[in-house]
Amino acid sequence: SAFVAYAFCASRHISPKAHVKLPLLRTMSTVNAEELYSETAKSLREITALEGISRILGWDEMVMLPSGSSGSRADQKSALAGVIYDKRTNAKLGEHLSELKSVSSSLSAVRAAVVRDAHKEFVNSAAIPKDLAQRMATLESTAYEAWVEARKTSDFSKFSSSLQEWVDVNRQRAACIDPTAPAYDVLLDMYEKGMKASRIDEVFNEVRAGLVPLIEELKTKGTPPDATWLQRDYDLDAQAKLCRQIALDLGFDIEKGRLDVSVHPFTGGSGPTDTRMTTRFKKDDLTEGLTGAIHETGHAMYEQGRNMDPEWKDLPVNQALSMGVHESQSLLWERMVALSRPFQTYLLPKIKEFFPDFPEVATVEKLYEAQNTIREPSLIRVEADELTYTLHVILRYEIERGLVDGSVQVADVPALWNAKMQSYLGATPPNDAAGCLQDIHWAGGAMGYFPTYTLGAMYAAQIFEKAREEIPNLEESLSKGEFSPLRCWLNEKIHRVGSLHASGDELMIAVTGKALDPQVYLSYLRKKYTEIYKL
Repeated sequence: SAFVAYAFCASRHISPKAHVKLPLLRTMSTVNAEELYSETAKSLREITALEGISRILGWDEMVMLPSGSSGSRADQKSALAGVIYDKRTNAKLGEHLSELKSVSSSLSAVRAAVVRDAHKEFVNSAAIPKDLAQRMATLESTAYEAWVEARKTSDFSKFSSSLQEWVDVNRQRAACIDPTAPAYDVLLDMYEKGMKASRIDEVFNEVRAGLVPLIEELKTKGTPPDATWLQRDYDLDAQAKLCRQIALDLGFDIEKGRLDVSVHPFTGGSGPTDTRMTTRFKKDDLTEGLTGAIHETGHAMYEQGRNMDPEWKDLPVNQALSMGVHESQSLLWERMVALSRPFQTYLLPKIKEFFPDFPEVATVEKLYEAQNTIREPSLIRVEADELTYTLHVILRYEIERGLVDGSVQVADVPALWNAKMQSYLGATPPNDAAGCLQDIHWAGGAMGYFPTYTLGAMYAAQIFEKAREEIPNLEESLSKGEFSPLRCWLNEKIHRVGSLHASGDELMIAVTGKALDPQVYLSYLRKKYTEIYKL
């Protein structure tokens, strides 16, 4: 999913302005807290409005912008980024946030969360000096160009110096924000609030230990379902119409959003009342378009479901808690719902409606099995199946964390990548392009991003397990195309809660009664795939 890269990372870009000094803390004895909060909230809402404009410019650039207009759009975005940065790092705003933070225990839970997140964002933005911000801005372009050339020629050495520079820059950036914390923890927190590498290790080690032998057993002892009957050409216009209908059935509000086609699927827009999603289709692959559209619909419904009450509207507490939590909402609809057996009872007649010549052999059970096969070999992350995808992410996490803490050297990345691929997935990439150069993330300096994909999958499994407990006859409702019970439950438990909680674990405790538990995810996968593969 590209939602996070578009909507979250865009807000992390730092304009190369002068380094901002952090404000001195003043006492609240002479300041009325209510008036101070109101003034601060007004400033934060102005920043939100400007960020919404920035996201609309970004959406337009990826979907509608004429090819000859990219230069002027870059100038527009740069100018707007400068305005947003100035407002974000305004000394008066920082002073007010520090004062409010000192009395946060006397604020309501919602206001305390606003102050907590806004103060943290101010500190992070203000901590980056001008020369480092300029270096990052330049590196975004040069490293991307180097990555494109390296991938084209399948030659990691053409990208290695750029990757080393990003490693150095990220270490410096982390040290500016919090010199007392491990660098990777600081970077990870930018994408997954409250998460630390030690907690990731705890969770990922358990998942890897469970998945590697499970996949091996399924491959060697299981009976793969037949998916060949799905392999045919599907009209692109008919795919688009089918996916639009499904998105609307799931609950996407077309009066407060748009559905379009783009080269890279993503969900963006300015906020809950203007949520824009895109997807893409392949003529020879119906499943990719379907699952991609449902995935983005999950993101979009999270955005449209955010809390619009006056105390929450356009404030940090109203934003998605983290990239992992946002990904949980897209993956819950894509995997727990759309790839489930009950959903196929709804889906099969829909497919036949838009594709009257759909193979007669198709049954609900065959459609369910065909959409849940293990791809062999699983070399490319974005093409991976539900089971192997998680190991792709764990591999990337282990390497990027090693790069940041110095236990992995840039020159060793290709060999280490291939060794881990063979160990975890039983496949060795034939070249760098199909291996360590396949993803764009490191070319943009996004270290700390990858873990959120698998965290999202685990959050989704645990949330859906709780939904099944609390929503009567949920599977029957899904089979009938009645999605509002689940959507409304998610809206109450996840969407409207926004960033009230300080971390994903805290949200899981509030929703499911316990912190993220890897065994819930492993049990879900084990039960589903041992049945499909007849073990």
